[in-house]
Amino acid sequence: MTERLLHRRGLLTGALALAITPTLARAAASPVTITVGDRALELSVLRPAAPKGVVVFSHGAGGSAEAYATLLEGWRQAGFLVVAPLHVDSQKHPRKTAYNLRSSFALRIADVGAAAGWAASAAPGLPLAYAGHSYGSLMSLMRGGALEGMIPARDPNAKAVLCFSSPGTIQGLMGPATFQTLTTPTMVLTGELDLVPGMVADWRDHLRAVEESPAGEKYAWIGKSVDHGLAHHPDNPAFAEASALSLTFLKAQLLGDAKAKAALTARTPTAAASFWRR
Repeated sequence: MTERLLHRRGLLTGALALAITPTLARAAASPVTITVGDRALELSVLRPAAPKGVVVFSHGAGGSAEAYATLLEGWRQAGFLVVAPLHVDSQKHPRKTAYNLRSSFALRIADVGAAAGWAASAAPGLPLAYAGHSYGSLMSLMRGGALEGMIPARDPNAKAVLCFSSPGTIQGLMGPATFQTLTTPTMVLTGELDLVPGMVADWRDHLRAVEESPAGEKYAWIGKSVDHGLAHHPDNPAFAEASALSLTFLKAQLLGDAKAKAALTARTPTAAASFWRR
């Protein structure tokens, strides 16, 4: 089923359009290499002294964990073990020329599953969230239950899904029922300038995961001057607010933090962004 989907022109166009800008900062991460099938998978691991929860993070097309150093380090400092696989479409992957966009899609799914498996062995018993940016958000959404009728990639252990933007609607892959099986608590952070040439012409397209999934613990933050690259641009004035909100969500969903839950319930729009829940 997956192989057939990867022939779709929309998926190819979307993956190319979702490549991120060059690295802004170097992540304070330890590399770990594991074996997935017949290939080596490098994980960037940011480990706090006493982990309270796990976040598996999937980077945008062409990217790497290094580009999100500030975001991921903030999660680590809050007590989350962050595990970020280096996908084969990354410009930093040593064998990127050996794979095409069709094969990278299926391998990305395998990567996030393997990263979660490694985390379960390295820090057993901790609550788990999947997070991602752009193309990586699609991987995280599938682990939370999206597209389950087409691609059975749901992880029943997932407690939360956190998306910085999304790949938008990929023609031939996403239909009316795409998010109807997304029952895991989900937060999407996007913006009114969040467009992807050739793929997303209307920023509201990024809200589908929240609007079309079953109601309950679904959240959307919409930055007023935020584009597609916020997750790897800590210099953006809205980054601090978005990063802090992502932590509030993780604490509420993974740790059962009462103050974080209350903050989500009481959250109102700010000068920088609108906010809504369903």
